[in-house]
Amino acid sequence: MNFLLFYGLVRFKVKIWQDSNMRYRLNLLSFIVLLFSISSFAQDIFVIKKSLNPKNVLHFKANINNCKLTSPAISAYWVMGEENAQIETLTNKEKTYFQPKISYSNSNEVDFSLGAMEEMGCKIPDQTIKVRLENCRPKAFLEIDGSEIQLTDINVSVNLFMSVSQMTINGLEPNGIKLSKKIKP
Repeated sequence: MNFLLFYGLVRFKVKIWQDSNMRYRLNLLSFIVLLFSISSFAQDIFVIKKSLNPKNVLHFKANINNCKLTSPAISAYWVMGEENAQIETLTNKEKTYFQPKISYSNSNEVDFSLGAMEEMGCKIPDQTIKVRLENCRPKAFLEIDGSEIQLTDINVSVNLFMSVSQMTINGLEPNGIKLSKKIKP
């Protein structure tokens, strides 16, 4: 009986030691991940939502390392909300419309356009999206009606023939007021 009690106590202490060792490893791992994420991370700058399969959202992110944009400075990916929120890259056909076409880039800012914006033609006179780092955080800007707005999202209405029937650009004016601009092709 004493042997079983002693065996159980030893086993219990070994389990506690293993658990505390595991906690130490997890804390160390968390610290390393946090340290790495502070110096190098990707952050969403705006999203495109569409009327067809609205839970599937296209995210645009800026890649940052030590408060500087790194190559590729801007990239796009899908969060497939219709399918367990898995992440997917752009298909070859989607790249034509949504792959960022970078026209200018340095360590603090990047300018790019999208094929989808070009499809809207002269309805959007300046189709360049400008991304700037402000306090190590990227923000996307687009000129609408002669004023630069901070871009937050674009909603695209698609008809049954899979062509764009309307686009709504949402953002913030320099004074912080929300702005919505509907554009039809």
